[in-house]
Amino acid sequence: MKGYNINGINVREFGEGNKKSIIFVHAFPTCNRMWDPQVEALEKEYNVITYDLRGFGYSDMDYNLTMDSHVDDLFSILESSELDKPVICGLSMGGYITLRALERGQDKFKAVVLCDTRSEADANENKIKRAAQIAQIKGGGLNDFISTFIKGTMSESTLNGDEAKKNISGFLKEIISWQKPEGICTALMTLASRTDTTAFLEQLNIPTLIMVGEDDKLTPPELSKAMHSKIKDSQLKLISGAGHFTNLENRVEFNENLVNFLKGLNH
Repeated sequence: MKGYNINGINVREFGEGNKKSIIFVHAFPTCNRMWDPQVEALEKEYNVITYDLRGFGYSDMDYNLTMDSHVDDLFSILESSELDKPVICGLSMGGYITLRALERGQDKFKAVVLCDTRSEADANENKIKRAAQIAQIKGGGLNDFISTFIKGTMSESTLNGDEAKKNISGFLKEIISWQKPEGICTALMTLASRTDTTAFLEQLNIPTLIMVGEDDKLTPPELSKAMHSKIKDSQLKLISGAGHFTNLENRVEFNENLVNFLKGLNH
């Protein structure tokens, strides 16, 4: 593993001797560590890049962030790392950033994997909810926010399963607990102000895999099906027994679909 800093962004690179590259964009409110199961599955054959979004993990804090500034950071990583058209994979907020990046420059990427995400901007009720979450966190309620978030994102089978399943929610809780409260609050503002990328979907013309947990309550399968219907020749996979964090909740099925998609690309 090679670690480096690009304009204040903490980047980790695995399997750097491999020619085929994939870059992962993590979800709110986590860090690059959420992709550990995918790094383990891919690093022997692929050059795998993960990074902390600005305001998360070991990346610098910034209180004035937009989806476009996150895309700027992503493009800086591509340029500095001299990545030649990598595959990009984003989950949830990572998917929002990915869609905006594709809207600005899909020619920079070989293919895309969209996980548990949507193209629509926040409705007013969601913006109001995010404002309440910011007030909760600023009022000292971070632990309550984290508990509610995990219960609202993970499937019942993950939350109430055996010890291995409970370890998944424990891992997610640990990752979120590492994050700076101000980083989480800033990201909530960024999420509330994001643009709608739905009109762009019909212009997307690189290979596309869409994955969603069959029990995802935050971005239900219907939203992924809607994107699938608009993106030409896209593939759609429902991940069994998974909620919003498909890559953690059913890593076996997630990784199998991801690897099959990557193998099907004409590298």
